[in-house]
Amino acid sequence: MNEDKPTRNDFLKQYQNKKPNWGPIGLQVYERTYSRSKEDGTKEKWYETVNRVIDGNTNLVPNKHIERDERERLKQLMFDFKFMPAGRHIWISGIKGRQYLFNCHSAGWWDDVRDHYIFTFNELMKGGGVGANYSNRYISNYPKIKHTVALHIVCNPEHADYNREFDRHNGKITLKKLLSTEYSHEWNGAIRLEDSREGWLEALNQLLNKAFYTNGEPLVLDISLIRPYGALIKGFGGTASGPIVLVEMLQEINKLLSDKHGEKLTSLDHMLIDHYIASCVVAGNVRRSARMAMKSWKDEDVFDFIDCKNNTGMHWSTNISVEIDDDFFSAFRKKDKHAKKVYNKVVEGMLKNGEPGFWNRSLSSVKEPGDIYCTNPCGEISMEQNENCNLGHINLVDFYNDETGMKEAFRLMTRYLIRATFGDITDLRQQQVVSRNRRIGVGFFGFQEWLCKQGKKYSTCHSDQKVRQIMRELQNIVRNEARNYAFNLRIPEPVKVTTLAPTGTISQLAGVTAGAQCIYGRYFKRRVRYSNTDENLPKLKNEGNPTEKDVYTKNTTNVIFYCQDKLVEKVIELDFDESVVEGQNEISLEDNLAIQAMLQKEYVDNSISFTINIEAKDVDLDEAKQTIIHYLPQLKGTTIMVDGTREQPPFERISKEDFDNAKNKQVAQGDMDCKNGVCPIK
Repeated sequence: MNEDKPTRNDFLKQYQNKKPNWGPIGLQVYERTYSRSKEDGTKEKWYETVNRVIDGNTNLVPNKHIERDERERLKQLMFDFKFMPAGRHIWISGIKGRQYLFNCHSAGWWDDVRDHYIFTFNELMKGGGVGANYSNRYISNYPKIKHTVALHIVCNPEHADYNREFDRHNGKITLKKLLSTEYSHEWNGAIRLEDSREGWLEALNQLLNKAFYTNGEPLVLDISLIRPYGALIKGFGGTASGPIVLVEMLQEINKLLSDKHGEKLTSLDHMLIDHYIASCVVAGNVRRSARMAMKSWKDEDVFDFIDCKNNTGMHWSTNISVEIDDDFFSAFRKKDKHAKKVYNKVVEGMLKNGEPGFWNRSLSSVKEPGDIYCTNPCGEISMEQNENCNLGHINLVDFYNDETGMKEAFRLMTRYLIRATFGDITDLRQQQVVSRNRRIGVGFFGFQEWLCKQGKKYSTCHSDQKVRQIMRELQNIVRNEARNYAFNLRIPEPVKVTTLAPTGTISQLAGVTAGAQCIYGRYFKRRVRYSNTDENLPKLKNEGNPTEKDVYTKNTTNVIFYCQDKLVEKVIELDFDESVVEGQNEISLEDNLAIQAMLQKEYVDNSISFTINIEAKDVDLDEAKQTIIHYLPQLKGTTIMVDGTREQPPFERISKEDFDNAKNKQVAQGDMDCKNGVCPIK
């Protein structure tokens, strides 16, 4: 039995004066995203964050299940960015109160339709992403909208936001203009909402209950207790959005429900309600909503789904993917008209604006004990209804000359993530599926640098037998440790254990490429989103960095950084041939798909978040269709992004001359955070 005690004080003393080896914008990303305010009002330093995260994780199980010196090893690895739990863990692990450790969730469809929306709203407000499948087979049994709701929202005129002006894309607005003129906050029948997550959930529940199930008096909601815009949120962190975003959400949902009175909601109606919910949470500053919406290729209205983001201004809060299966491939081979039309529309959409993607439900269901339902917002974890994802990543390039150390890091991450399955879960349905599946996702980043250090080109790694062998060995190490540690803890063995995620902000801390992606380009503009209340925003403006109002998100500003990719800048220091460095615009569509298929076969048993980024001039529609259908049966999901198809992309290639002429220049990495930029920042 291990009686080793935590070494909190020893670690803090040893590392408090040690400088982390930040990536080019690593410190800024850390301060914006992960450094929490302490009780004395100061902000955490990296060594304090590391200490909190590892102690929080190892304290989730009895000390006898922690190896001797395991805490110390984990802290050393994490401080050096070799071992990085997902951002959700970095933000919340070890804080006082509940530990909501899980990155993303799937919102199922239950007997009571309200449960879907309340679950979605709850998890988004806790900082997680939410996926859902809107196929007709899941929603067809729900009742018609029974009642129109007379919704009245009231507030004490002394509330700090009452007359405050808020910017909206169509102009300025005040809270007062949105409030009822028929009722007062002093009316005894008003429901006074608490200033808490539960209070916001209650408001949505009351509205949905009256629309779907009950009738009666008008619904009068009093928002007087909700803290004003900019107020500190002590538990989760960040600043409050104020009650106005809740009011807007409730009124938009109520209008949709009223317009559908006497009818059943369509799949896109359900999606739109979830979008209004996510839009509300996005405006909550530190929490960035991320969603995934899926729909079966068999549904008659699948084409409405495929086109739902085209010129509508709606559904920007979600990634979208069409669910395909073995029946689809069979129908496609038989030249079924519907299957061919779906395929052509999806590929054309991909090559036009990056969406939809494909999700292969049949392949994702292999070796799954339950009914696989959808993926998380970025697509790397396929889940049952109500399930969550639980991720961590190893920095491959830091173990270039240390294969033994690399394998040990993968083993330790497996143990870390299995312990994380004991984190707090408030939903009983989710408790049940997590206790049964114990799903984890051990991944990596720094893949291209790792290849380059060995003199290997990214574009040819799919045919490299040594690369394939190492991927298989790492997968076996994770699986074997998962089996052994689960037995030690007397819990079920995790159903799946490996994945590849975008690792956007995680890889930025270390300054290496994200997930399995190669660099975006040699020179580029990078847009980083900041809440308008972020304390770092004025400083960045004063330093001369260009800024622009975000076209997608309220109360958000994009700061533009002119960058040279770190991998280009560090060629000599990293001691490899410059010719092996390739950008995403230099990799063919076929090689990209072959690399993803190789990683799916050799390493990943969950799924892979993999965005193929190509330039418009390189796109031949007919050729692309033939190439994609060849690889599609081998992939659980895939997405293609063509440059220049989205306004305010997170990355935009520029020339060396543009970079040289920029006022402020920096070295950075151009990894793609997510498919269309809606993944959470934590």
